[in-house]
Amino acid sequence: MKIKQSLFLVIMVLFSLCIITAASAADNVSDVVEITDDAPEVQAIDNVEEESIAVENDVVLEENVDTADEPILSVDNSAADSTLGEGFTFGGTGGNGTKFDFSNITFNFGNGTTIDLGSLLNGTTISLGNGTSFNISDLLNSNMTFGNGTSFNISSIMNMTGNGTFDISSIMNLIGGKKVTFEAQDIKQTYSGPITFKIKVLDGDKPVTQQTVIFTIDNTDYVGRTDNDGYATITVNLAAGTHYVYTEYNNVIGKNKIEITKAASKLTAKKKTFKAKAKTKKYAITLKDNKGKAIKNVKVTLKVNGKTITAKTNAKGKATFKIKKLTKKGKYTAKVKFAGNGFYKASSASKKITVK
Repeated sequence: MKIKQSLFLVIMVLFSLCIITAASAADNVSDVVEITDDAPEVQAIDNVEEESIAVENDVVLEENVDTADEPILSVDNSAADSTLGEGFTFGGTGGNGTKFDFSNITFNFGNGTTIDLGSLLNGTTISLGNGTSFNISDLLNSNMTFGNGTSFNISSIMNMTGNGTFDISSIMNLIGGKKVTFEAQDIKQTYSGPITFKIKVLDGDKPVTQQTVIFTIDNTDYVGRTDNDGYATITVNLAAGTHYVYTEYNNVIGKNKIEITKAASKLTAKKKTFKAKAKTKKYAITLKDNKGKAIKNVKVTLKVNGKTITAKTNAKGKATFKIKKLTKKGKYTAKVKFAGNGFYKASSASKKITVK
């Protein structure tokens, strides 16, 4: 993991240097030499025995001059410094098993900026020509500050610390981008029906208005839109448990937690007397939550005289059982039960049923 972090840091540094170097190069452009069609023509002088020479207006062209191709990379056995183009030098040893000492590599960007790779890897502070400086060994635990006053913390980005926002916009600040942030509260409550989750989207210190925001909960996407105050809102019915809400806008992702616990249920049943001659005997119960609100469209069971009957609650939380073949006179115990579900706890009741 340490190696991966270091590799990531070097890439980030090189990315930053490209931006800085490009900006510096724009300020250091030298005069451009322009060649026009008005320049005097050059004419060759024929019949020269020793060597071909053309002279016109103090311009001399020589032919047949021996030249030697200069190697781009030269390595010998003397451990002398080798050169890779202008401004790039590194030491090395030749012969069999050739190797290079990368600690001696020096980069010269030509605008007052030089970097020694050995110093870079050893954690030495690097100073650039535009006033920017940084220390590689500090990057994992501290901010990287640039000459234009911007900075970001690499360890926060890699570990997604803080409020759970993967804030790639911090890097964009290096080139003048604004920072998108979210303001939202985690939710922890007992189930009481669908819940509303609200989040405020900011670009810098200004609310983002009339923009689409994507919410992802339990692998399901929901679409919200910010209002004039920057708030995006969704309403969702979540079962008991821990759920994570991932909010995405402009490639920035926020993370919040919603914790729901099951609500209590209360089953109400009464004792009942039936006439033996009735072929179908109807027995009703009601089911409500801890706040007295009807629990609708759930299954409840009634067990009487060794038989189990099933019914469902209606919009008012009422369920009606149809008891058949209970014709023998006597007293019976009716056990009514709600097994519970993802939203409500189980509940039950026992009452006497009399057949006359």
